[in-house]
Amino acid sequence: MVSVANEVLSGLANLTPDAFVTKMLEVGITRGYFTFVDGQFHSSHSDLASLADFVHNSPDYDNHEGLFFQVDEATKCLFLAGVHRSNRGAGHGGTRFKQYPTIESMFADVMRLSKGMTDKNACAGLWYGGGKAIIYAPNDPRSYEGAAREEIFANYGRFIASLNGLYITAEDMNTSPEDMRVIHAHNRFCTCIPHEFGGSSNPSAATARGVFRGLLAAVHLVDGKNDANDTNLKGKHIIVQGAGNVGGRLIDQLIECGAKVTVFDLRQDTKEALKAKYPAEQLTIHEDGDSLYEIEADVFSPNAIGAILNDTTIPKLKVRIVAGGANNQLADPVKHAKDLHNRGILYAPDFIINRMGIVNCSNEPYGYLAAEVQDKADEVYPDTYSILHDAAEKNHSPQFEALDLAVRLAKVEHPILGHRGKRIINHLMNSGWGK
Repeated sequence: MVSVANEVLSGLANLTPDAFVTKMLEVGITRGYFTFVDGQFHSSHSDLASLADFVHNSPDYDNHEGLFFQVDEATKCLFLAGVHRSNRGAGHGGTRFKQYPTIESMFADVMRLSKGMTDKNACAGLWYGGGKAIIYAPNDPRSYEGAAREEIFANYGRFIASLNGLYITAEDMNTSPEDMRVIHAHNRFCTCIPHEFGGSSNPSAATARGVFRGLLAAVHLVDGKNDANDTNLKGKHIIVQGAGNVGGRLIDQLIECGAKVTVFDLRQDTKEALKAKYPAEQLTIHEDGDSLYEIEADVFSPNAIGAILNDTTIPKLKVRIVAGGANNQLADPVKHAKDLHNRGILYAPDFIINRMGIVNCSNEPYGYLAAEVQDKADEVYPDTYSILHDAAEKNHSPQFEALDLAVRLAKVEHPILGHRGKRIINHLMNSGWGK
């Protein structure tokens, strides 16, 4: 490969993904990585120095073991897989099919999400580390159908295969069990494949049940009781932000248990479906996303995008509890957890209560058992209650309590394989992956 002067490739993090893809193809770089092994930061190409500097100095960078990207010349897509920690096993987490304004935002998202998966998998007791991946495409992900979509996921599947089991993927935003089937046809490092192929399929139902159990635990702690069998929420008003696959199923459970629900969702078809399904005395559609935070209620449940609990929104909240299924709800996990605590708002850590998506598919390679998943979802209640109770006893935020647990558990190495991920990364680097 002909080396390109670093100044030619300056400011890579600020490029749009489309411009980055074009630039990489121009200079002949189709794969690259940034790794952290044995205390040393490595970059696959000196010509990626500006991007390496961004990664290494990013506030979202936490000595991630590996960030691997591939430019897909055929589809002009950009694939990015991040593994935060692999002490407990291969990095396991979903693949988002999503557009981003810049390379910076894309890398930052995968770093945040993969770290969140380390915490989630560790606290769930899974023998997996934390990983997350993104497929960026030039057009709206929903516009890709048929052969065009299959080509993207087939090529992405081969990219994941090239990582030698360091990362195991699953369904996530804008992806489906059918997409996972295509990936799985090109490697064995994929879960959430359809039932007819022996997989766990869509994890949304399991995720929603876990979120419900965690929300219930928070309500009970505030009400001064601890009874996992008491699901009565009559008289409770719950705000649900986002009524997608998880939020929609959560709404069903909340209303079934007697709660009154206020819902905000951007999609008109979703709102119309909810209006047709539930009478006004059970469910209200709120049309303004900004004023949603100012509604008086018992619980605010975020089930859409991350970072929605921030300097702007937290002061507006008029609830006693925040408990929802969205990932990375706190824009700043430390500061905003303290802000909620100081306001007397009980926060149920997202990676504790929304863990059932990954738990649902975690044993898929060993045989999927729906009854086992049901039992695991019910365990969210006592686990959440314990964290909330211990935090209250110590007068600090539940987020602090949960993160302390996650850090300790994430350091434990796989009892049989040890820190195999580190050995895989060394192999990839030594074998010339990315060159």
